[in-house]
Amino acid sequence: MRTTIRTAVTALAAVAALSLSACGDDSSDDNAGDDSTTTSEETPAEEDTPAEDDTPAEEDTPAEEDETEAPEGETQNVFDVGLGDCISSFNAEEQVEELTVIPCEEEHDQEVFAVFEVPDGDFPGGEAFQTQVETDCVGEFMTFVGMDYNESVLDIQWLEPTEESWAQGDRELVCTVYDPAGPVTGTLEGANR
Repeated sequence: MRTTIRTAVTALAAVAALSLSACGDDSSDDNAGDDSTTTSEETPAEEDTPAEDDTPAEEDTPAEEDETEAPEGETQNVFDVGLGDCISSFNAEEQVEELTVIPCEEEHDQEVFAVFEVPDGDFPGGEAFQTQVETDCVGEFMTFVGMDYNESVLDIQWLEPTEESWAQGDRELVCTVYDPAGPVTGTLEGANR
């Protein structure tokens, strides 16, 4: 998967897709860097500090915020995400296994606007996927958004098979559209910008 077509065309970095979401990856990196012993040692130190009432109250507030965010999206296997789904952002430099699907009428980062089958055969590799994105995704972009990709402020990101998922029959190239300025509410279909 590439960060964006604009970036991919200039950078041509071959990066595979479809195994850890950015959020999952960040939390696992944080956990990987902290030994469970270190975490345990930090907890007693924090227990001495929480004698102040402010610290626990601050910890409760983010937990409540997380609970209110949970109904807004549902974590799904990347293979279950399809055309018309609105999703949270994902790290294009990492493999993705799961994505958070969010109702399009709520704030979201990206929208799946096209899904294409990659021709069967040997694993094509990153350059072949990019070529297909440049023809198929960019071609469908105008139909979906309502204006030429090169004139639009919106950008494209995509998911492509890895060698491992290819061996298991994965042939989908999933094209997403997003606004680099930040999250949007509602579909970008017909956005004409």
